[in-house]
Amino acid sequence: MSHPAVIKASALIHAGDIAAAEAALSDLVDTEGDTALVAVLDELAPKDLLAIIREYDSAKPSVVNLLVTPTQFADAVIMERKYAERNNDRLRSMVNSVIYRDDVEAGEFIAALAEKDLGLEVLADYLDDRFDEVSTFKAYGSFVAAEEERPPKDEEDDASREDQFEVPNGGVTLDEIADQDWMELTWRLAHHHPDEFMHVFQILEARAAAGAIPAAPAKPADGESGEEGESAIARPGSAAEESAL
Repeated sequence: MSHPAVIKASALIHAGDIAAAEAALSDLVDTEGDTALVAVLDELAPKDLLAIIREYDSAKPSVVNLLVTPTQFADAVIMERKYAERNNDRLRSMVNSVIYRDDVEAGEFIAALAEKDLGLEVLADYLDDRFDEVSTFKAYGSFVAAEEERPPKDEEDDASREDQFEVPNGGVTLDEIADQDWMELTWRLAHHHPDEFMHVFQILEARAAAGAIPAAPAKPADGESGEEGESAIARPGSAAEESAL
């Protein structure tokens, strides 16, 4: 039988009162301790946990966000990926609010995502609008590269076909780019999970080739608004994609 806190929180979430649901779970910490809440979160349906994580407010830290485990979080984020309207800003906010907590290892959350079906797609979604920067990091181990250091074109082509990846020597350190955002996630993914980094890069590369990642808008010719060209670019969360959900 489900814990009473789970039953209460789920009922409140389904009624649309997310704040009260989170408060009910937070009360459990006061009465039974952190361990009890972690166990209860295992009973909470991923979609209900997701509803709470979505409401993250940096000005008011969430007890749930502070205690959710890597596996619980991965399940919730993948639920978002499968059924919700795509919103990369919301995804990044949710991921950042959990994996960059002071008391956890971000790599454990990245590994939990990588082990799940669609987990690498979630990481690609997180980096969806940073393909150019991720490409630069893949080539140089840094997010900025001098033009004269760029390898010959045939080497770049060969590198993009490799299944294995090693961070180039002489790149930036974590301390230099620790922004608790996309640069840090890219660095951690590349240095600690190189195979997963390569798979995520290949997903982004395929999306870019298919036009799924918006390119910088071309300057319209005189007398043109440029709107037609923009509408022709497929974007995650487009009407056609949403209709399939």
